Amino acid sequence: MKEIPLLSYYSNIGAEIGEFAGWKSPLWFTSNREEHLAVRSGAGLFDITHMTRIAVRGSDAPTLLQQVLTIDIQKLKPGKMKYCLMCNKSGGIIDDLTVFKHPDKQDYFTIVSNAITHDRVLAELSGRSKKLNVDVVDLTFETGLYALQGPKSIELASKFTERDLSMMKWFTGFETTIDDILTLITRSGYTGENGYEFMFWTWDIEKLRKIWSRIIALGATPCGLACRDSLRLEAGYPLYGYDMDEETNPIEARLDFAIDFSKQYFTGREAIMKILESKQIRKLLVGFKCAEKAIPRRGYEILDRSNQIVGNVTSGGFSFTFGIGIGLGYVRPEYANEGEKLKIKYKEKHREAEVTLKPIVPHRMKK
Repeated sequence: MKEIPLLSYYSNIGAEIGEFAGWKSPLWFTSNREEHLAVRSGAGLFDITHMTRIAVRGSDAPTLLQQVLTIDIQKLKPGKMKYCLMCNKSGGIIDDLTVFKHPDKQDYFTIVSNAITHDRVLAELSGRSKKLNVDVVDLTFETGLYALQGPKSIELASKFTERDLSMMKWFTGFETTIDDILTLITRSGYTGENGYEFMFWTWDIEKLRKIWSRIIALGATPCGLACRDSLRLEAGYPLYGYDMDEETNPIEARLDFAIDFSKQYFTGREAIMKILESKQIRKLLVGFKCAEKAIPRRGYEILDRSNQIVGNVTSGGFSFTFGIGIGLGYVRPEYANEGEKLKIKYKEKHREAEVTLKPIVPHRMKK
């Protein structure tokens, strides 16, 4: 089991520690509810060092990324970041990730992907780089990664960095030095709120602890992975390993917006195009909110009005914002309609639910 650098520190200050994707990390410091609402109303600080970070650099770096990513890497400008997918030959999703193009270093890209796919993504990049002039470097165990999320994140991030970040655009980034530590600052997030990420080129426990404490002292609430999950559910964001995997294609997961179909080639393109052309889509990922008291969980059956099974819940939980059960799940395409009335089989009972194709809590990022 892998451990983030500050695990012992978090445990000593009372955090509940749990396992996620092979890593020990804090689940919460106080409670899921308290931390969730703090992000919605103020700012929460997350230690997401468990996530995979990979540098792809060298003159053939664009060639490699053009082959394996669903976006056109040639269109990515320096200092910009893009959300995209890595697919297998059958069009299945290996992972969803972000790729950032360094503003100053030529042919230098930083990928951030999910912890659960660390080995798979690294193997895909390394395996395809053997005949190219490119270095694929795993930064996961060399760097720390914090995320500051919430409507007050602009104010706190600006104080922490001692520079005005209010003009920094969504999905952009730059490199600087903080406390003599090389730091990559990006603006994005996975909560539906404004947010920033700080990737520090250090694994030194004391240095990372001092930085964590400084941001908390500015007014951020320490947050664990439990509320990160409830926040992303409200925002309608799918989670790899739950809502998508290599048996799921981007059309089914409704992630086709992350694909540049004008590209002549990327791994999986042909298979995905065949799915689009045939219009034979087996299922679609939708959000839903419960109209009756229930907390849906992964694996629960989704039923139509006549109690026929039409899908399954892939992620579920409780919306602390609205006080209702919410989730994501796959249903047959004819049921993937805004406002569609369905049912969730909950403890041998049927609970009314309504399909939503929009975020349950509207996104509030200032782009």
